[in-house]
Amino acid sequence: MKKNKKVKKSWSVALKESGLNPKKEIAFIVMTNISLLVMAFFAYRMSEALIAPLSIILLIAVSDFFLLGKASRVKKMRVEELEKEFVHVFSYFKIFVTNGRPVYNALEDCVRYSSPAMSDLLTTLLKDIDADKSVKPYLTFSTNFRSLEIRQVMISIYKMGNEGGSSTYIQQFESVFSSVAAEKRKYQISKFESTLNNNNFLPLADSALTMGLIVVAIVVIMGNLAYGI
Repeated sequence: MKKNKKVKKSWSVALKESGLNPKKEIAFIVMTNISLLVMAFFAYRMSEALIAPLSIILLIAVSDFFLLGKASRVKKMRVEELEKEFVHVFSYFKIFVTNGRPVYNALEDCVRYSSPAMSDLLTTLLKDIDADKSVKPYLTFSTNFRSLEIRQVMISIYKMGNEGGSSTYIQQFESVFSSVAAEKRKYQISKFESTLNNNNFLPLADSALTMGLIVVAIVVIMGNLAYGI
């Protein structure tokens, strides 16, 4: 029995899914490469030392690698922001259902506390619930997030609505949602600490870059002296 092969998305499709314009991104990469190649040409003409253009060509390779990975970085950042907002918005949902608000109406109320992106997702969820009373709309909504715990939250919300706001399912929702909220708080703290560590590393990276440029300059000067320039 043959296994279904996972179709790899093209770079342009990945850009579109990340909300980026493929034409603009390609144009930016081409212009960057042309500018650096021109710099490499003039660096060689001025120094006649291969180290200068080779350094710039290496820079082109590094910049292309960085720019080609932009789509995945942007998508990851947006998913992280969406998951962070999920905790914020569904904190209101938790208050609404705890105070006796029906699940569907609580979801409607959450729309006005949401960003445009989350508002669109919730509006689609409500429309899907109108058309399909099964758990499917809730599971479809959860696919917009990476966290498997959010999937469990949506399943508990479905059960809560299906049972007419049973206290058992409300408690189940509160338990699962509290777990998601705690996980996101822990992640945000870890991310903040990582940012502080990166900031501490920047002066070292700056010093290393400066030393690298000094070395290149010395090599170019020695090359000029060797050729009698």
